[in-house]
Amino acid sequence: MKKVTLDYLWTNPYIVLDDFFEPDEFETVKSGFASIDRKFNPRRGILTVKCTFNLSGQCVYNNSHCPEKKLEPINAKFTPILLNILEELTPHKVEQAKYVDWGFQTTPKSLVYSIHPDIPEKLLSTVVYCGPEENFGTFLFSNQNGNNRFEVPWKPNRGLIFSKAEDTWHSYSCNDIQERHALVLNVLSSIEQLMPG
Repeated sequence: MKKVTLDYLWTNPYIVLDDFFEPDEFETVKSGFASIDRKFNPRRGILTVKCTFNLSGQCVYNNSHCPEKKLEPINAKFTPILLNILEELTPHKVEQAKYVDWGFQTTPKSLVYSIHPDIPEKLLSTVVYCGPEENFGTFLFSNQNGNNRFEVPWKPNRGLIFSKAEDTWHSYSCNDIQERHALVLNVLSSIEQLMPG
C-alpha cells in the first residue's frame, strides 16, 4: 500500500491508498462482482452483492460471486488493518466494531448517486476502485448542497477510507461507457439493516 496525498481539505480526515491489495488479492476481489441484468433489474439500480464476516473471521453471509474460502485469508489480513485505521481516525468507535462487510457494488452506466453522509452502522467506510480502467471516482463535498466538490480520481486498486460523520458528504457516479465496479469495504456496528430480507 502506498499513501497518496491529495490537495483537498475535507470536512473530516480521510486516507487514500494506492495498491490497496496485492495483485493476487485484487484478482480474487474482482471475481466477486455480478453484472446487472436489465431483465431482473428493470430500474437499472445499483447491484451490491456481499460477503460479511464477524470479527472472529466467521462468514455470516455471502451472496457474492467470490467463495468465502477465497476471501477468508484476505479478510483475516485486512480486519486488523481496518480496525487500526478506525482507531487512528475515530478511536471512540472501535468498541462498536462487530463486522467487516465486503460489498461488491456494480453501478450501471450513466447512474449518478446522490450526495449523502453514510448510515450510522458504517463505522469505517472504504471504497476500492476495481474496474474498468477508467471511470469516475468518488466526489467529496463540504456540504449537502454540493459545494467545494472534489473528485478522488479513479485508479484501479485505489482505496478511499474515512469514518462516517454527519458532514462526510460524498457521492459517486458512473460514466456512460462501462459499468463501474467498486468494493465497498466497511467496518460495521450492526448488519441488521444492511442484509437483504
